[in-house]
Amino acid sequence: MSNLKNGYILLALIILFTGCDQINLNKTTPEKKVVKTTKKTKIIKKKKIVKKIKKKKIVYKHCNTHRKTMAHASKYIIDEFEKGYFLQKDIIGAKAQLFLVESKSSSVFAKNINTANDSYFKHYKIAKKNRCNLKAFKLSPLKQIKNKIKSIEIQKVNK
Repeated sequence: MSNLKNGYILLALIILFTGCDQINLNKTTPEKKVVKTTKKTKIIKKKKIVKKIKKKKIVYKHCNTHRKTMAHASKYIIDEFEKGYFLQKDIIGAKAQLFLVESKSSSVFAKNINTANDSYFKHYKIAKKNRCNLKAFKLSPLKQIKNKIKSIEIQKVNK
């Protein structure tokens, strides 16, 4: 009978200790799973947000308006210098007028050129801010005038 009692006690202890191990495993395993699933859901949510941002490509609707205004202002400035000075190849007059324009003179020609130039840069800043395609506007109109004056001077020197 003592062997039978020892067997029951041993069996009870085995069940008790294996049951405790199962209880400990059950306690730790769900916690790990919960932590993993919450991390996965956070990652999935972050990925969804990133995908939504990539899909929402905001297109600025007024790029053409800005480019047209810039092209018109640039054409006006270049045409005025062309008609007034470059057709007669009056380099000294063009330099003088360019100086008056850059110094914001109160002459009618300088005021008109400065107004067109201000309009050009106002629209350029807005278009650049909104990431419009500005490849056609690498040089400002006044910079183009300066380059043209330099090229005519070089031609005169070489002749």
